[in-house]
Amino acid sequence: MDEVITEELCSDYIYSEDYLDFIFKYNDVGDIQSRVSPSCINIINSQFLVAYKKVSEFDSTRVFAYGYNTVPKCYGLMDTTVATVVGADIVRKLTGLSLTGKDTLIGFVDTGINYTSSTFINEDGTTRIKSIWDQNESVLGTGPSMYGYGAVYYEDDINRALRDDAPFSVVPSRDNDGHGTFLASVAAGNIVEGQFTGVAPEADIIMVKLKEAKKNLRDFYLINEQAKCYSENDIMLGIKFLLSEAQRLGRPMAICIGLGTNGGDHNGNTNLEMYFDIIQNLRGICSVSSAGNELGYGGHYAGDRRISSINMSENMEIYVGPDNRGFTLEIWGNAPGILKVTLMSPTGEKFSNISSIKNESTLVEFLYEGTKVYVENVAIESQSGDQMIFMRFEAPSDGIWTIGVTETVLGVNRGFDAWLPIHEFLNADTTFVRGEPDVTICAPGNSRGVITAAGYNHYNNSLYVNSSRGYTRKGNIKPDICAPAVDVYGVFATSESQLGKEQLYSRMDGTSIAAAITAGAASLILEWGFTNLNIPYIDTPIIKQMIIRGSNESKDIAYPNEAWGWGVLDIFGVFEAIRENV
Repeated sequence: MDEVITEELCSDYIYSEDYLDFIFKYNDVGDIQSRVSPSCINIINSQFLVAYKKVSEFDSTRVFAYGYNTVPKCYGLMDTTVATVVGADIVRKLTGLSLTGKDTLIGFVDTGINYTSSTFINEDGTTRIKSIWDQNESVLGTGPSMYGYGAVYYEDDINRALRDDAPFSVVPSRDNDGHGTFLASVAAGNIVEGQFTGVAPEADIIMVKLKEAKKNLRDFYLINEQAKCYSENDIMLGIKFLLSEAQRLGRPMAICIGLGTNGGDHNGNTNLEMYFDIIQNLRGICSVSSAGNELGYGGHYAGDRRISSINMSENMEIYVGPDNRGFTLEIWGNAPGILKVTLMSPTGEKFSNISSIKNESTLVEFLYEGTKVYVENVAIESQSGDQMIFMRFEAPSDGIWTIGVTETVLGVNRGFDAWLPIHEFLNADTTFVRGEPDVTICAPGNSRGVITAAGYNHYNNSLYVNSSRGYTRKGNIKPDICAPAVDVYGVFATSESQLGKEQLYSRMDGTSIAAAITAGAASLILEWGFTNLNIPYIDTPIIKQMIIRGSNESKDIAYPNEAWGWGVLDIFGVFEAIRENV
């Protein structure tokens, strides 16, 4: 085993494809070191750490040898000014409120930010961005490292870059995708009279630019090569950086997460979701997540819970299109039910010898199709207590693949659920033949520690066609709120943008936009509650309840519900509800 080193000297392990990343929920670091023999560790907080281990020292036949949740999930992007629609302009103009996000922070973990955009620059030419942590290896050596990788640029660095004729030679961090810049502009962009304003135009910004996931993790999940993909451990360390910046600056912060994944139990037990549970009661912190954009893609299958028998069997069919590199699938049971599965290929070749009562890995090879299916049964997953069956299809032939699921229970059928990856991660047409639209909220949106924002069309008050629906797998109410997510106006970033150029605007769809708008609303509430000392102990659960109480409900819809949560975001309604109860 290599000598274990931590944080500042981890850079070689963090970027190298010769090392695998694992996330551990731990009580004793020494136990992880003796059990796993990592080459390096990164501490996230008192409960989570990241361990880096040589590929050559890991038993590849047992991917979940250290537990299902130790393998990081891969998260993808959840892609008229809305300030008027959500009531931000009203609370900005009312003399007794005058809320603009002043002296608050909005933190993003995303694709970066175009710091040269005029929407993030004060009238005196200085930046509204307090810091950027760029996790990418390309910026090493140009700024102080954080947690062993990337570089951090602070306000003074950015201001120096803005004064330079070649700003990117001073601060080389760019947003080559534009997603992070767009979210930041919608949440906190400057007021441009008659043209544009963010929800909280005087909030300051902290940005974490994520590095993309390692190729070894992408290959494990067989993710589409064109898809943007980010590792769970990098996101968690990004949130750690946001919290440290809020503490350094002594400011309240709204955290916006416009990322999502279909991995996990869809009941709030991924590592990232549990991390949000831990920080939800931090004073002056509010976390917001997008619901996801998975409705209509057939990515969820719900086993029929109406059947009540001793042995329940059901065939789950998956249509696989041609030229498919592969995909993964997770099947989740409900304790105390026990699931057994069989596999049948499009040509009728069948395999049924998969154990259900113990942890076991199986490799199934189909002769005619030339397909390999790796199956791992986790009899009792450590966080949920439920059974999880993971399948990895390599080079699946096109056609209908049938997975027979049999549940053996005593008395009542507990049912099961299955999820394919988010649609951006799939290589070709891959969908359940009988998909279920509900229970499609992406992690971390199932966490109790976040405000989960679904999306709607504010032009015609209809639901955004792809907005993921709740509830969670075990019936917890999600989403919490619905915010604009269709044809939303914001700032478009290109990495080559230069000072003095006319500001570029565009329109985008997606529940990540709804999350950014909701984070802007949270910033206004933090200004009123924390900064103005009306509720100095304010936190995520309090702001969530305030937003729910102020939500705008339609008389024709019963609330809460799986699509709209508790109703439409209305910031003015939040303060109307407070006034009515004073």
